[in-house]
Amino acid sequence: MPTRRIVSVVVLAASGCLFQAAAAELPKRKPGHWEITTVAPGTGMTTTHACVGPDDNIALPADSGDCSAPKVTPAGSEVIVDVVCKKAFGKQIMSTAFGGDFNARYHAVMKMTFDPPEGVPSMGVTIDGKYIGPDCPPQAQ
Repeated sequence: MPTRRIVSVVVLAASGCLFQAAAAELPKRKPGHWEITTVAPGTGMTTTHACVGPDDNIALPADSGDCSAPKVTPAGSEVIVDVVCKKAFGKQIMSTAFGGDFNARYHAVMKMTFDPPEGVPSMGVTIDGKYIGPDCPPQAQ
């Protein structure tokens, strides 16, 4: 194989690795006031407000407990984020597909699996986030 062709292959492979590394980052929401709408079995549709800071971790709820580092995998226009959290009852495995621009909107579909099952072995939740503005009202979490 000619040297020029080898160099081209190496450059393309390195570019692909760099793209994969950049694409595999945890999504970051724009800091400020967000309206979060979730739909889950048992609770139906719920809308809350959240104050998101610059250190936002979209993969972990505040009360998630002792959790593994998020594993982020690119999947087309989305990323899949997998996290395992240890709880008093066992462990909770969360796998979430995130999409959106995270500056104005995002959409997520989460599957939670409980080991051992706590009433149900697993459940799904859809999440829609809409950016409201930079200032957080007192009632935002």
